[in-house]
Amino acid sequence: MNRIALRMVAVIVALSVCLAPVAWAAEQNSNSNPAADLGLGVASFICSVPYGAIKVAVAILGGVIGGFTYVLSGFDKRSAEAVWYTTIEGDYIVTPDHLRGKKEFRFTGVPPEKTRDGR
Repeated sequence: MNRIALRMVAVIVALSVCLAPVAWAAEQNSNSNPAADLGLGVASFICSVPYGAIKVAVAILGGVIGGFTYVLSGFDKRSAEAVWYTTIEGDYIVTPDHLRGKKEFRFTGVPPEKTRDGR
């Protein structure tokens, strides 16, 4: 289990290091440039393949753990939804707008706020 976690961290760090120059170059160039757009499209695809696989694995694992949370918490849907929203929501692909910094990138989702009656 430690090897898998270590590999996941290594992939995330490698992607971060690879994406930093791309994001910086995209930020510097605000004009429409077909070559830059093509490069960002290719970079987003290349980054989306390993990232998407990791995100899908996390979402499946979160779905299963959320199901266990639901059963083990005495069928408390709010507890299970906290797990489900955190692991299943979020971005599954990296888009050129993410690389340009125009759109916020989220690996995890945000659980909904409590309702007025506290449930």
